[in-house]
Amino acid sequence: MKKTVSIVLIVLMVMATFASAAEAKKGSLLIVGGALRQDNDAVYEKFVELAGGVDMAKVAIVPAASGSPYKYSQMFKEDMLAHGLKEEQIVILPLAVKDDKKSKDIDESLWAENGNSTEVAGMLDGVTAVWFVGGDQMRITEVLLNVDGSPTSVLEAIWKVYDAGGVIGGTSAGAAIMSDLMIAGGDSLGALTLGEVSDFDDSTLDYQNQGGLVTSKGLGFFDKGIVDQHFDRKGRLGRLVVVAYENKAISTMAYGVEENTGLVYDRATGRIEVVGTGGVVVVDVTDAQMKGSSYTGIEVSYLENVDAYDTVNDQFDMDADKYTTIGYEYMYTENPTHTGSVSANQSFKNMIAFDLVDNEAASKIKTYLYDVGGNGFAFEFYLKDNTEGYWGQSGAVDLYSFERVGMDIRPISVLITYEDETNMVQAAVKTYVVKEGDRLWKIAKDFNMDLQELIELNELVNPNLIRVGDELQVK
Repeated sequence: MKKTVSIVLIVLMVMATFASAAEAKKGSLLIVGGALRQDNDAVYEKFVELAGGVDMAKVAIVPAASGSPYKYSQMFKEDMLAHGLKEEQIVILPLAVKDDKKSKDIDESLWAENGNSTEVAGMLDGVTAVWFVGGDQMRITEVLLNVDGSPTSVLEAIWKVYDAGGVIGGTSAGAAIMSDLMIAGGDSLGALTLGEVSDFDDSTLDYQNQGGLVTSKGLGFFDKGIVDQHFDRKGRLGRLVVVAYENKAISTMAYGVEENTGLVYDRATGRIEVVGTGGVVVVDVTDAQMKGSSYTGIEVSYLENVDAYDTVNDQFDMDADKYTTIGYEYMYTENPTHTGSVSANQSFKNMIAFDLVDNEAASKIKTYLYDVGGNGFAFEFYLKDNTEGYWGQSGAVDLYSFERVGMDIRPISVLITYEDETNMVQAAVKTYVVKEGDRLWKIAKDFNMDLQELIELNELVNPNLIRVGDELQVK
């Protein structure tokens, strides 16, 4: 009898465990990489579908990121109406930090303190979907996180929507906030050169696209890695590698979402799919190593529409209508060259697809990123034993995806000369005039030089003694 009771108890406990796990994993995400076009029906229809369908969906719009919250919340509302929803199915949450001059009777900046409003939190009752518009992701976290980083009451209400099986979506800044660690600024060259920085000018949005890496706390809806957006157009592969490597303790995976494209995440299964016109770059730093300023052993993969990735089992599930390319390459292009926007196949996907995984003549390719002084990095991509490419067609358009391409990043110095000697340019010695408040280490940092290199170049006997007006040679 005791044995029977014990078995029954064990079975009940196991069932309760599975039930609890399933309950904790409801919900989905639609993470759009920015620049979402109004004619991208696939993305809007997927959002409405995940929200419960045209008849059951109730959508809340969060305009907090935007400098024009009225304009962009109304735009998304119009998009929802165009896809079958009715006025009563849409609510705009009064959450913002900037006043929109287009709304004459409302000062949206007064909404900055609404994060803990019980009235605003109550507006989320019955909601099945929440959408974050684009802009500045730091504005979203300013409104929805308390000073100590804890969630406000409105954010807790949004989490209830997610936990109940609803969908959380967003574009651009609304995509950046999805992971627990949020990328807020910097470009690839700045991130690779300077790493993460805490001193940046946030008086404009310029810091989002230049300088060292800026990170902050996100909202944590996506628990499978770090997310970046506007990925290919803004060349953010380098900065995503830096943030992923520096935060391996959080996750060894990171995801770059291209513009007008959605990463669809099913929380219950851990499955990622792609919807829209572009793709998602998957960066894996599990086996990556860093020595000096070099990164080696990175893996990159690319998913587009119909492709999927199982985050639980680390398994790619590519479009079944595509053919594998390794061993069946169509191209034969020797020494393909990639140096910038005027090169052939300049997009990330096309570069890897046409010149590596579907190119019999190449097992590795390189592209370069450097500043006007010639200082920068070489990105080398190469085939591994487990690399695979996939090709298909839509009409006359080639469709490509690939998995587990190797990537190394190493610092370089480029010397550029023109054959016309009257216009010769060399990434060599330049002059800097010391200003009040300057320190030698800071000057070295500003010109991407080692302190010792600067000392030796100028033959300084006493590095601690520099005066205002002194001329220093820099590179």
